[in-house]
Amino acid sequence: MALKNALAFIAVRDIEASTRWYRMLLGREPDTQPMKGLAEWQFEAGGWLQVNENKQLAGRSSVTLVETDLDDRTNKLKKAGIEPKSVLRGEQVSVVIITDLDGNQVVFAQGKGENHRAVAN
Repeated sequence: MALKNALAFIAVRDIEASTRWYRMLLGREPDTQPMKGLAEWQFEAGGWLQVNENKQLAGRSSVTLVETDLDDRTNKLKKAGIEPKSVLRGEQVSVVIITDLDGNQVVFAQGKGENHRAVAN
């Protein structure tokens, strides 16, 4: 038996408000809402982001999303009224860190080398 994929999980207090926020952040509707309190977005390379209403864990999540154009993403965030907490530019990877409505950390990462796992294929 082999593992085939990974799901990133974000715990939120209010699924409706958070679904609106992540829809704005990702620029599209969730791909599926398979049960009450859960919205999911699938990405091109196969990973998924799950936003789940879980009041006990809300604000304690962190997810890293692989980006192909970090400068464009930063501009889009600012236009949407989302100010980055920090922007870090390194030799191998650059990241923009933001927080959602509940304080969960969302990191956009862009790798600079062909073999770096934060490089989108």
